[in-house]
Amino acid sequence: MSQLIQGMIVASLTPYHADGSLNVDAIAAHVEFLIQGGIPAVAPAGTTGEFLYLNEDERETVVRTAVEAANGRLKVIAGIWALDTVGVGRLARAAEAAGADAVFLTTPIYYPAADEAVIQWYRAARAHTGLPLYAYNIPQYAVNGVSTAALQRLMDEGAVQGIKDSTGKSDRVQELLDLSRGRIAVYGASDSFALKARQMGVDGFISALANIYPATFARIWNGDAEAQAAIDRVRTVVKGYGGIGGLKALLRAKGHDFGPTRLPFGNLPASEEAELAQVGDGLD
Repeated sequence: MSQLIQGMIVASLTPYHADGSLNVDAIAAHVEFLIQGGIPAVAPAGTTGEFLYLNEDERETVVRTAVEAANGRLKVIAGIWALDTVGVGRLARAAEAAGADAVFLTTPIYYPAADEAVIQWYRAARAHTGLPLYAYNIPQYAVNGVSTAALQRLMDEGAVQGIKDSTGKSDRVQELLDLSRGRIAVYGASDSFALKARQMGVDGFISALANIYPATFARIWNGDAEAQAAIDRVRTVVKGYGGIGGLKALLRAKGHDFGPTRLPFGNLPASEEAELAQVGDGLD
């Protein structure tokens, strides 16, 4: 656990130019913004980063750009999900070559997978990198999750060094904390759960809204209940504005234009962007 990454971690958005190509300059500027906001780590090429709609070259570019912009001032946890283990292996090797500090991997998606298949999935990733490997449990979107039985086996053989849990459920996170007993890192997610997860003793928390309000989330990590209540209000409104498109609209209001989303995500009309921008007034 000497390489443990702790604190409030940003599940970073992916910026595009108007023509849909990657905007690497925006990635670099945003990393600087997060550093100034007190964020210790970013996790690019994940759910919030529209990873399903990035090709492998783009995922590699997103990770490499974040590492170069961070220049050792914050940690980079690279998303390495691909459709098959061959692609996962390529992305894992590329992340390590780029200088990432760790990698995270969502379970296989869409088709239901038994525990044994999930275990083999993470074993295959482990074979391609010496970086800390974090499992990512988000069954509400991926269909498959990481059961405690599967995690026990992976943990015992050293295949994974941590798990991100996006269920936002206290009982599930407590199960993980009890199971890990400090042997692997446990990361919470789902922004309304940030303060509660911190109080429960997670090693870190991975946030989407911290893309926009890094300093507010740093305060939540330090126990600020008022900051959590403010984020709860913003999160409720954003969910009504279409997820990724809403997050990019809020970030644009902060002076970071991340451009459009990729289908099937939608972009907000100007009138809705203006309405949404008022929701987070006063947060930093």
